Amino acid sequence: MNLLHHIIEQQCAANPQAAAIFWQQQTISYRDLHNMVQQAVQAITASTAEGDRIAILALNRPEYIALMYAVPAAGRILVPLNTRLATPALEQQIIDLDVRLLIGDGSLLSKMTLRDHVEAVAFGSDYDDWLKQTCTQHQNSELQINPRATAWLLFTSGTTGLPKAACLTHRSLFAALESANHGRPVHKGDRYLYPFPLFHISAHNILHQHLHGAAIALLPSFKAEDVLAVCKTKSINTMSLAPTMIAMLLDHPDFDRSALQSVRTIGYGASAISTGLLNRVLQETDCGLSQGFGMTELSGSIAFLDAEAHRLAARDRPELLQTVGKVVPKVELKIVDEKGNAVAANHAGEIVVRATQVIEQYWENPTASADAIRDGWLSTGDIGRLDSDGYLSIVDRKKDIIITGGENVASREVENVLTTYPGVRQAAVVGVPDARWGERVCALIESENDNEDDDNVAKALIDFCRQQLAGYKAPKQIQFGALPINASGKVDKGLIRKLFV
Repeated sequence: MNLLHHIIEQQCAANPQAAAIFWQQQTISYRDLHNMVQQAVQAITASTAEGDRIAILALNRPEYIALMYAVPAAGRILVPLNTRLATPALEQQIIDLDVRLLIGDGSLLSKMTLRDHVEAVAFGSDYDDWLKQTCTQHQNSELQINPRATAWLLFTSGTTGLPKAACLTHRSLFAALESANHGRPVHKGDRYLYPFPLFHISAHNILHQHLHGAAIALLPSFKAEDVLAVCKTKSINTMSLAPTMIAMLLDHPDFDRSALQSVRTIGYGASAISTGLLNRVLQETDCGLSQGFGMTELSGSIAFLDAEAHRLAARDRPELLQTVGKVVPKVELKIVDEKGNAVAANHAGEIVVRATQVIEQYWENPTASADAIRDGWLSTGDIGRLDSDGYLSIVDRKKDIIITGGENVASREVENVLTTYPGVRQAAVVGVPDARWGERVCALIESENDNEDDDNVAKALIDFCRQQLAGYKAPKQIQFGALPINASGKVDKGLIRKLFV
């Protein structure tokens, strides 16, 4: 088994009646899902050419999961689009990847201006009709697919903050699934709840659960009351959440200890968990916690801080919460200095990784590919350290990415928008610790004129950003003043962060 759709073929053969997806009031079996995948493969093959990019712009739904398997099974490349991006950014991504088929929610597709050669199909009756019409035009033929062929293209932010499309292959994703099972093993009969958007790299968790025959409770989006209700009605065993989401569950009026009584483990990532929140989870629930560290270019996660380490942190080793755990087998990781030389234990440097799950390239971007991947080693852009016990800590993000509510925000992208506003001379954007969101986006603005009404100008700037960017990328706070410059002539973002703390 070395292609993504083999996962569903195997489970359909072994356990056709077993639940693959719980969706609202439906139970979709592995046989049902296999049929959905096969029907989509036929329709895709009839309406596109081998190697074409097929994008999805939609909230979570079972058809989305079927297409995650079907598109690469047809020898095409899946492009999951971020539904929270501004329309111009989405349109540009479609142009950049020369997308030929766009499938999604009608309400989202209606906002798009597409080139003539791009076919758009809305989920619902249009999608059902498209499946029926195209399936009658095509006869199945066995397609030879190389496991190193690109299966998914996921956009990620680079050191410049500009989006790049990472080429995730069948091979890299299967290697990531092996790492995932080492860090968070799937038990027989598990029921897993997935509340994240399927356009995230976190969607590899869907593949992981299906690979081991688990059932997935899929939500359209995260709502605390929905998560609590599904945990009860479906006896959920494991789920993935951001620390922000965990706090929302515990704070919700519907929460009580019994709500999560079936949950064995809550996996989390995107940001570290605070000691206070950890203690709340351990005191108010019977759940274990497991942190994962990964990124899009790694096709998933490479290090995990397991449930026992979290319990140990709560008892007498709180410093463990400053780590992301230990690196899994079959992944090579080094901490290197600016010259690429490995540093000693407990010394900080850039994290570089070599493993089968590392992407081989960015889509049609040889310069970025060569900068990021050298001799198979991925420069993650993260500054970290390894202690003598093998625990990995993330010291800083070299790429200057802000993580707010589990979403990545490239500070330079926000700065570029701010500096297009009339009267703004310079802008520096930083992430500041936030109890709810992990970090909040804040900006220091150096303006051409003294502002007598800073509050109104700040509000106008925030509204301007919301028009140009996804809402979560807009600053939550803005202050005005000269940007501090350090001895190297660079903006001192450490000083700027102190202005907002």
